Amino acid sequence: MASPIDFFQDAEAKGIPSARYVGELYFQAHRGTYTSQARTKKNTRKVEFALREAEFWSAAAGNMGGFQFPRQQMLDNWQTVLLLQFHDILPGSSIHRVYQEAEAMHSKVINSTQEIARAARQSFGGEGNGVTIFNSLSWDRTALVELPDSAGKAMDSSGLEIPTQSMAGKTWAEVRVLSCGWTTVKSIPAEPTVNFDSSINSLQASMNILENEFIRLELNSTGEITSIFDKEANREIAAGPCNSFKLYKDVPSWFDAWDIDSMYEDTPLPIDQYAKVELVAAGPLVAILSLTRKINTSTLQQEISLRRGSRVVEFDTRVDWQESHKLLKVAFPVNLHANEGLHEIQFGHIARPNHRSRPYDANRFEVCNHKWSALVEPNHGFAILNDSKYGLNVLDNSLNLTLLKSALSPDMTADKGQQTFRYAIYAWNGGIAESDLIKNAYELNCPVTLQAGNAGEKSLFRVDQPNIVIETVKPAEDGSGDIIMRLYEAFRTATTAELSTSFQLQSVQQTDMLEKTISELSVKEGRVKLVFRPFEVKTLRLQIR
Repeated sequence: MASPIDFFQDAEAKGIPSARYVGELYFQAHRGTYTSQARTKKNTRKVEFALREAEFWSAAAGNMGGFQFPRQQMLDNWQTVLLLQFHDILPGSSIHRVYQEAEAMHSKVINSTQEIARAARQSFGGEGNGVTIFNSLSWDRTALVELPDSAGKAMDSSGLEIPTQSMAGKTWAEVRVLSCGWTTVKSIPAEPTVNFDSSINSLQASMNILENEFIRLELNSTGEITSIFDKEANREIAAGPCNSFKLYKDVPSWFDAWDIDSMYEDTPLPIDQYAKVELVAAGPLVAILSLTRKINTSTLQQEISLRRGSRVVEFDTRVDWQESHKLLKVAFPVNLHANEGLHEIQFGHIARPNHRSRPYDANRFEVCNHKWSALVEPNHGFAILNDSKYGLNVLDNSLNLTLLKSALSPDMTADKGQQTFRYAIYAWNGGIAESDLIKNAYELNCPVTLQAGNAGEKSLFRVDQPNIVIETVKPAEDGSGDIIMRLYEAFRTATTAELSTSFQLQSVQQTDMLEKTISELSVKEGRVKLVFRPFEVKTLRLQIR
């Protein structure tokens, strides 16, 4: 027994290894831990992004308005989150009391970090009429935001009227928000009007159809999607019923909450085929269908939405889960041919076989992902995105996301009650490196934030290559006030990119992940040239004038 460093130094001294292993070290057990205790899984994802937001806006505000970063409070928050990622907490294999405490601790950290982020953003100014929308992602994005109750129309910071839609007694606006920055929308009390370029709008909806200028979805009487037609490529994507719920008996041979046995597919359970489908909204910005159906003794409700100009279909889901020893999946069989699926991991993705040709392939009948998994051809792709689901399997041409598990040991009440989550599908044409896969997955997990007041419009950071992601912006650990930025290449392709900022840079250094300087980088007019290897992670230290 030794520390990792000691182990590898000892192995190196003995001349071991003289060979290397290439590929995933897949653990052939405990596959249920990707899914058990869904609320803790969801809170983990939510709190990771909440920490990211607090660090991002604190680092920016500290160099713009003298905001004092609450270092000890954030350290306490981080240590709490890391404690809750210990096994057996995060895997979902602890007793009931653990999850009562974990939910309370997660809630406390989320509230704390959201308040820190709010206070940091408030330091940018924001007096006067309007609402400011903040975007911490490193690309411009178009967001659908709810305006104050009194609003009927809205205009951007340049005074131009922006598209709005009335829905459920509220007004929603389609707002373009700058990369790593913000924009302000001013409300105009008046009746909403349709105000957009009608030449790019073809949003239509009925009880069984959702359609925009790119795709057309058709639903059957059970709420399953029978057709996903790509209008741009003139091809049918669905190879069978999509958004098809599958319920299985789930009684693992050994460890209840830990495992999913390989024979679960041999024990499917019937599901009531009746579904109630209602039209909630028909545009012009977003069309929404509501779906309600029974899943054995549980009730599932979904809002299926499609926005204009988008290739993403979202499934906002609520389940009153009352099952024991059941496993719930949702399947999307599609017309793509690939011998492997792609699954996001931290700072990149990994390819795994979608067949069971060899024993090791067959053993990977349930795998993990972070925000997305995809099937990809050279000129087409299809992905399922999620906001809190880590387990799934990809078999042949079907992506099957694992939604809920209902173990009885060691927690007799595991996952019972209300469960809420979102997943989405995204189909594209062209190579994966030219797709918006990474952007859409991040946007599902990192919504824009709104604060009252007029802070104008500003972009703090920007990268000129879409496969380079600014994952982290944070205050330096040494308390110097410098900004630490972490970027990575997302599509496994060598890339030369340019990072630009509106801050006045004094210097930029490349560091290791412990923020120790490796080299000085050249800065020209607020721009830094960066050369990335495939999947490379770079950490930079920015010293601001």
